[in-house]
Amino acid sequence: MMRTLSLVSFLFAVLGGGAFADTVAFVGPAGWSHSPPSGATDPQRTVDQWHISGDISTLTFIKDSATAYADALGAVEKNITTNNIKTSANRDMPCRGATAHVFEFAYGPDGHRIVINRLIVPDGPGIDTVTYARSEGSPFDPDVKTSETTFCAAS
Repeated sequence: MMRTLSLVSFLFAVLGGGAFADTVAFVGPAGWSHSPPSGATDPQRTVDQWHISGDISTLTFIKDSATAYADALGAVEKNITTNNIKTSANRDMPCRGATAHVFEFAYGPDGHRIVINRLIVPDGPGIDTVTYARSEGSPFDPDVKTSETTFCAAS
């Protein structure tokens, strides 16, 4: 039986960190609304989020210097195994001159599942993460793909 976690709890439970040494700006998708970081600031983690009005699709970029790349991958793999999550993607890919890792899986009850696509990129002693959440059955938004591709091409 799969353990039920809220989407937000799950996302933060499987997140690792990212470093600020070689800062590369992440530019969100064209036409999406940006929600800049708000509330208390964490010197080791910044969060930016974009969404489309009237849609559940969300794109989140996290730069976190507190968690090593290997630790982040281990945390995600453990969560996937512990919760018997079936991934549709679980592979290395090039990003910013390094080996990054992408996971994709569907989460939630039947009929209301959300697809989570998470890219984890090493950044110095930490990581950057790009997490795209969309309704199951919705295609990967081409503007999100452009933002991710542009970010990965930067050095």
